[in-house]
Amino acid sequence: MSLTTRELDWINKRMDWYGIKFQEIFDEIADHIISAIEVERAAGDQRTIDNVFDKVTERDFGGYLGVDKIVTAYERAYRSRITKGLLENFKFYLKRPGVVAVMLFALVGFYLPRTKVTVLIMLSGLLLTAIIPLVYAYRNSPRITLDQGKQSIIESYMKTRALFLLTLINLILCLFGGAARTWDIVFLNPINYHPVIYMVLFVFFIIYGLSIIRLCRQEFKIAK
Repeated sequence: MSLTTRELDWINKRMDWYGIKFQEIFDEIADHIISAIEVERAAGDQRTIDNVFDKVTERDFGGYLGVDKIVTAYERAYRSRITKGLLENFKFYLKRPGVVAVMLFALVGFYLPRTKVTVLIMLSGLLLTAIIPLVYAYRNSPRITLDQGKQSIIESYMKTRALFLLTLINLILCLFGGAARTWDIVFLNPINYHPVIYMVLFVFFIIYGLSIIRLCRQEFKIAK
């Protein structure tokens, strides 16, 4: 038995009490509750929507705390899935060709001049390889209709992982570089890093970026 528009609006407002920030989780729980209430109505329970809502949530979820536990478990499971997928993709690219590439890039680094120009070129390359997966994640994120104050769990988790490389660059330049300038620690200053370090970082950035792009394809169901 279908619910009225007024009853559906009431359910959406009541669902806001749970403070569910991710739209996908909110919709999944709301759909379950609505379907369960429709079954109850079809079975003859014609009480007011608040009474039937409480009955369904208590029976199926264990009340407010039960819903909160389900939301937490959902987030944890998705976070674990994303992390596992990223690690598997990283291993996929870090096979024999990847190891050989790391060794070759490191070897090339020994022959590069230790100049400011070399460092600037290296940092520019790192910045570019850090931006590409982030742009890819933003441009290919699925279009999900969000209620006010809600986020998409897919977009949020994927973009956070894609942002990691930029965060790492910021760490190198601001934290390490700032500490080097503040306390005059020469070896911490990025301008003094050996080219080998940058070459190894460059390979890591490429492999991580490819892993993110592959994960986006897997999670966003993008055709190859």
